[in-house]
Amino acid sequence: MLWTNTDGSGGNFLQKVENEFRDAESVTIASGYVSLDIINKFYGDFERIAEKGGKARLLVGMAFYEGLTANKLTRLTSLSNSLESLGNGSGVYVSYNGKYHGKVYLFENAQQKKYYLGSSNFSRSGLTENIECTASIGDDETVNGLDNFLDYLFQPDNAVSIVKADIVVPGTSDYSNKISLKTLDDLPKYDPATVDKSLLPELDYPLTRVADKEKSNLNVYFGKGRWSRTTGKVLARPWYEVELIANRDITSNPLYPKGDFTAYTDDGFIIPMKTSGDYFKNIRSRGNLSILGQWIKGKLQKSGALLPLTPVTQDTLDAYGRNSINFYKMDGDKYYMEF
Repeated sequence: MLWTNTDGSGGNFLQKVENEFRDAESVTIASGYVSLDIINKFYGDFERIAEKGGKARLLVGMAFYEGLTANKLTRLTSLSNSLESLGNGSGVYVSYNGKYHGKVYLFENAQQKKYYLGSSNFSRSGLTENIECTASIGDDETVNGLDNFLDYLFQPDNAVSIVKADIVVPGTSDYSNKISLKTLDDLPKYDPATVDKSLLPELDYPLTRVADKEKSNLNVYFGKGRWSRTTGKVLARPWYEVELIANRDITSNPLYPKGDFTAYTDDGFIIPMKTSGDYFKNIRSRGNLSILGQWIKGKLQKSGALLPLTPVTQDTLDAYGRNSINFYKMDGDKYYMEF
């Protein structure tokens, strides 16, 4: 059976979800996004199932990295506290070892387990408005695969209670501080017009090979979150944390910097830099890994090519109009850096 939210192909998936909640003794939903009205609609159903001894779990796959509105975060936290107090592994969870964008629904009772897999988020648009494609799953191979996948999604190395996660709320001072470029203003400055790059030898670092690596290089933010001893919560990596990794073709170039060096940027900043690791392959800002990231991502954001808290991809670079960072060797350990 198929549900697409259109009359001609299965109709509205919300009606199916409502029916399944009525008969369910346990429920597991893993969705990339959720909406506040749908949370409120099924809030009591989650509690009822958990109160009767069943497992009631909701995984929100994108919240840890992209954040939640204040109302949604408050409501989900309240629901999780209520469910967790009842035991059985019930609760609201978030993925903190990479973004989860899938949509899986599992409803169980004494008679059977019902699985639904497709594109419908646990949201008003996903369940009723968008043209989606969600199907019931019954073959043993896929069912076994889904069971294993859900076990993987909810294991402690991948998911944590929303109560234990530091979730950013757009519009707050914490959010503004996370995406602020103010640290760049503390750097010493110079006049780029004093540098004639046409007289300098050039080394190119292509970004095309690292842009789509979701948990490294330009996208360290989307790597695994880290536990804070201070707050007792899982924190995302700093949004601007960046460490570029150069391959042997680049590190073997005589122009490649080895150790500490100073970058004079094309927009007038002077950034202390260093290369380290095997073959000096790691390129980073010295002292604060976020400085280089603020410079690179700041340019992308200001141009409109990159939205805060979203990955840098090849499409981002295409929209920006550049695919590489250029290092021009000046005298000593000084480089003119252009992006």
